[in-house]
Amino acid sequence: MLCQLLSEAFKRKRGFSVVARAVNLKQAFDAVNNNLIDVALVGAHLQDGRNSGLRAVQQIRGLQPNVRSIVLLERSERSFIVESFRAGAKGIFFRSESDFDVLCKCIVRIHQGQVWAGSAELEQVVEALVRSSPFEWTGSGIQKLLTEQERKIVRLVSKGLSNRAIATQLGLSGHTIKNYLLKIFDKLGISNRVELAMYAVSSQENNQGPTIGH
Repeated sequence: MLCQLLSEAFKRKRGFSVVARAVNLKQAFDAVNNNLIDVALVGAHLQDGRNSGLRAVQQIRGLQPNVRSIVLLERSERSFIVESFRAGAKGIFFRSESDFDVLCKCIVRIHQGQVWAGSAELEQVVEALVRSSPFEWTGSGIQKLLTEQERKIVRLVSKGLSNRAIATQLGLSGHTIKNYLLKIFDKLGISNRVELAMYAVSSQENNQGPTIGH
């Protein structure tokens, strides 16, 4: 029912086009393979069962990396915030406390290449990354992509340090750290600190070998 209601609402909204609807994994994969999709709205739980929406996000990312996914959550599902981003979501949206216009704004921002989440949710993601094992650059491609100083900054960002703390540790100014980060974002094709920290952890996991969960 929610899928149908959202579809009808977007059809009446100027600037948006609904190209497919899906309520289970098979329909979702068929939709992605047979349509040109910019942004996918995915509930955390499809008809296939609990967490199946997160599985869909993960597999959609593998099938069509250009599709940017937003996971729809209830406030009671805060425990799924970190898992949503780990699955590959570019944003999370709490449908129970935000109106339709805010959802439209969320979609536009995601389509522009940004990440959508509140400060509390981003803090939760960063905390999860900080608790993970320390990041080390080991891939030869990454070594060539970033300078030694840039790699140091990425390691410190992945540990949750602020620009001021990084500047103090490296003996640089906060303005210099900000400029370094902008260069790093440009080189890696990302847009903010959270994506950078997630990129770092993801790269570490890839260097250790693939881990697949179902």
